[in-house]
Formats: sequence, C-alpha cells, structure tokens
Amino acid sequence: MSLADTSPTLDDLVTRPPHPDALASHLGPTTTAVYRTLYDRMGRVVSRAELARAAGIADLGPRRCDALMVDIRRIVGAERVVTVRRRGWMLTC
Repeated sequence: MSLADTSPTLDDLVTRPPHPDALASHLGPTTTAVYRTLYDRMGRVVSRAELARAAGIADLGPRRCDALMVDIRRIVGAERVVTVRRRGWMLTC
C-alpha cells in the first residue's frame, strides 16, 4: 500500500466534521467531551444517557446534553448533528 492510498482525499477533508482536538479552543471542556463522544460514534445514534455517561456529565441535569448540542451545532453546522426523535443524536459526514 502506498502513502497515496492512506492519505485523506479532498472529499474526505471537505465532508468530514472537524476533529474534536481542532475544536477544543472553540468549545468548553464539557462541550468538547460531548462532541468527542459523538465524533467517536460518528454515523451511530447516541442516546442522551449514553452521551452523558461517556462524556462524564451524567451527574448534571437530564437536559444538559440538549443545551450543549446548541453550541456543537453552531460550531460544526446544524446539518451535521441529526436529532433522531426519541433515540438521541448522530454526527454525520
């Protein structure tokens, strides 16, 4: 396999959401943790409970994830964070 086979294509760079490390300076630590959880599970629906547990905010209010989604959508684009009714959220490419 050559280096060209493993390098991201222009399409990858344009369509993939930014890596959580690239957004850390734009998001607070809690919001970054939630975004990282979505990023690590990209393409899969993540429930509110799973998101809170994985991001380390399970002890906060049950709607805290909803509030953090506002910041995430503002930074990465609303079209990238899909709300799946009664199930959770999904980060898309």
